[in-house]
Amino acid sequence: MFSVDLLIPTARFVFSVASDHVEVSPEHRSPEAFIEYGRWRRERSVAGMTTFPNSLLVRGVSNFLVDPGLQLQNAPVVRAVERRGLSVGDLDFVALTHAHADHAAALVDLPLPVVVHERETFMPHWRVVEGILACHELRLLCGEGGELVPGVRWARTPGHTPGSVSYAIDTSEGVVVACGDLLGPSREPFDEMAPVGPNAAELLTSWESIRVWRPARIIAGHLPPFAP
Repeated sequence: MFSVDLLIPTARFVFSVASDHVEVSPEHRSPEAFIEYGRWRRERSVAGMTTFPNSLLVRGVSNFLVDPGLQLQNAPVVRAVERRGLSVGDLDFVALTHAHADHAAALVDLPLPVVVHERETFMPHWRVVEGILACHELRLLCGEGGELVPGVRWARTPGHTPGSVSYAIDTSEGVVVACGDLLGPSREPFDEMAPVGPNAAELLTSWESIRVWRPARIIAGHLPPFAP
């Protein structure tokens, strides 16, 4: 059995600029801050948002991270690992749900093998993180699914990116699924199994595949963990 620790929880930071004044919204929760971002964009001429994902520490027969986050999170991730009584040297690898920079760029301070699906390496967003990932041993996942390590399964779950994967982790509370940006910015479409947008059909197939695991808890990239 593994334990899954929310190392750094997701947050969104919304800001606007008027002349030389920068205002930052006090709301940083997700998805509430995403809604605030939409309002600020409608009401203000210059508005932006930065966000980082749920970063996970998985401990068991192997110790590894899932989605360490943005480059500005690199030092906080290392410190958060140390506060749990481990060092980076105690970790076996980092598993990415996909290779967007907000999930992968913190690898700059993590000299560990990186697990990622091979389809990500052919996508335009790979070029953004390629320089960082070139310094790491890549363990490329191929095909549609398999076992990452005993007690951790993976499945390719496209819809956000072609190489997006989800991980099913056996824990004492049941299966915990880490699925990256397969869900969001709110959970309601998943609850209703009613995705929208150009990738709706692909998303629905992926959502159905993670429900097959009967998860006790789902941890998406930018939502608080929840029980489906």
